[in-house]
Amino acid sequence: MIKQLALDVAESGADFCIGIVTAVNPLVIRLEEGMELTEEFLVLTEAALEWEEKGAISINGGDWNNYRMKRNKALQTGEAVVLLRGADGQQYLVLGRVRKEG
Repeated sequence: MIKQLALDVAESGADFCIGIVTAVNPLVIRLEEGMELTEEFLVLTEAALEWEEKGAISINGGDWNNYRMKRNKALQTGEAVVLLRGADGQQYLVLGRVRKEG
């Protein structure tokens, strides 16, 4: 899906929009113009997900130690996000959070 969205942007130009997370389970994002997008219309990147990372690390050239780390970047109610709209208007790629300075 991400590849198709990228191709759509390359062919027709970028169509970015801003939305506000109104619910997280299930995920709902309301766009500036008032339309609400539910999970079936959203494609999430790692910038908006919770996942677990597993790996191994060697400290000072010694033995390898396994680790497990939980990364919680899941979207929260009230957060503003930037989205990229697909050419057909049916899929939206959530690129990340929007932070307004000032």
